[in-house]
Amino acid sequence: MQRYDVIIIGAGPSGAIASKTCAEKGLSTLLLEKEGLPRFKLCGGAVSMSALSHVDFGIERDLIEREGYGERVHFKNRQIEVRRKSRMAILVSRDKFDVFLVSKAVDAGVELHDIEKARSLNQKQSAIVVETNKGEYNAKVVIGADGVNSIVSRYVREPYKPEELGLCIAAEIPASNAEVDEYIENAVDIHYGIAKFGYGWVFPKEKHFSVGVGGNLSSMKNSRNIFMIFLKKLGFSTDVITHAHLIPSGGYEREVCSDRIILVGDAAGFVDPFYGEGIKYAFISGKLAAERVAESYENDDFSKSALDSYKTLCRTMFGENLKYSLRLTRLMNKYPNIFFRLLSSDKKVLDKGLEVSAERMEYKEYLRWLIPRVPYFMLKALLPF
Repeated sequence: MQRYDVIIIGAGPSGAIASKTCAEKGLSTLLLEKEGLPRFKLCGGAVSMSALSHVDFGIERDLIEREGYGERVHFKNRQIEVRRKSRMAILVSRDKFDVFLVSKAVDAGVELHDIEKARSLNQKQSAIVVETNKGEYNAKVVIGADGVNSIVSRYVREPYKPEELGLCIAAEIPASNAEVDEYIENAVDIHYGIAKFGYGWVFPKEKHFSVGVGGNLSSMKNSRNIFMIFLKKLGFSTDVITHAHLIPSGGYEREVCSDRIILVGDAAGFVDPFYGEGIKYAFISGKLAAERVAESYENDDFSKSALDSYKTLCRTMFGENLKYSLRLTRLMNKYPNIFFRLLSSDKKVLDKGLEVSAERMEYKEYLRWLIPRVPYFMLKALLPF
C-alpha cells in the first residue's frame, strides 16, 4: 500500500490550492480526482479580484476570456448598471482554469491521479486509508475537497439539508465576439426575481455567453422550464444543452473536521449565499487546511480537537461574513419588491454591494448601512428629486 503524508480528494480550486500548499511545505501529497482532466464544470466562471488576491501566482493571459469592470442588475422592469475603472473580475472557462490550478500543484511536487474515484475512508489509530476504484492509499490525514456531493463529508457530518442547497441550471450560448460586446461588454448581467434565493445571469465569454439560473432547491423543481422562460425573455435560443448542479449555502454552523479529516470549499459549505461565489472561499480554506495539516505534522496530532483550530480560523476570516450574507439573502427574498427594487434602481445601493464582493466592506457593515436608509431610497425611487 502506497503511503503519503496527506491525500486530497477532489481537484477543484480548493483541492488544487490545498495540495499545492501541502507540497510546498514538504509533505508528500497525493491529489485524487474522479474525472479525467480537463473536465466540464458548471460555473458562470466569474473569478473576483478579491479571490485572486488569495493565490500567490498570476493567471495566464490566455485563460482570461473577458474582464469584468461592472455589473448590470435587473428586477422586473427596472435596470441599472455600475462600471468601475479597476477590474472587478476575470471571466474564465472552468475546465481550463481548474487544469491550470492543478498544474501549479503538480509543479510544486503533488502526485496527481485523475480518473480515480475515492470510494471509502477507513480511520485507523495511526493513519487513514483511502480506498479508490484502483487501489488503497495510506496517509496521516485526508483533506476533502470533493464538492457538494462529498464522499469525505460523510465521515464528518450529516448531509446537507434541502434548505441548505441551491440548484443551478446553465448553458453556453454561442455568439460572435461582436454580439457579446453589443449585449454587454466587460460586465456581468444579473437578473433578480427569476428564482427564490438566487438569480439569473448572463456572463460574457470568448465567442459565447454563459447563461444560467440558480435558486434554492425547493423553488427549482421545474428548473428546466424556469430556464427556458429566462432564455426566451432574453431573446436567446432555447435549443441548447443544459447542465444542472447543486451548490451549498454558506452561513450555517457545520462541522468541518473529524479525526484525521478536514473539509474545504464546497464540501465544507463555504459558498457566499448572496452572490453564489465559492472560488474565493475555496482558495482561502484550501490554504488554511494545508497550513493546519503542516502544524499537525510538527506536533504529530491529527485529532479533531487539534484540527478544529482550522474551523476557528475559517470563522475568523470569513465565517461571520457568510453568516451575514445568509441574513441579507433571507431579508431580500422576504421583501423582494423593496430590496431588489433598490438594487436595480439606485446606483449607490448597488455600488455599496459591489464593495462587499471586492472585500472592501463586509455584509454586516453593508446591512448596517442599508437598513436605516431603506425609507429614504424608497422615497427617492417613488418621488425623484
